[in-house]
Amino acid sequence: MKTYDNHGWLINEMNTAVNNDGKIISTNTTYSGDNGRPVYQNISVRDKSGKVTTTNVINGKLLP
Repeated sequence: MKTYDNHGWLINEMNTAVNNDGKIISTNTTYSGDNGRPVYQNISVRDKSGKVTTTNVINGKLLP
């Protein structure tokens, strides 16, 4: 899901995917409204047993 501001700039993007081994990967990326660069990305991975691993990236982006 993508969110745009009143000027049409992409400011937030959320993605969720399930892979073959049952892991659920969720990403939430926030972009700068001034230049469109990624400001912050949160990546959460939940495995089949319920264990959650979270990675936060500031001023960059690891996953699409």
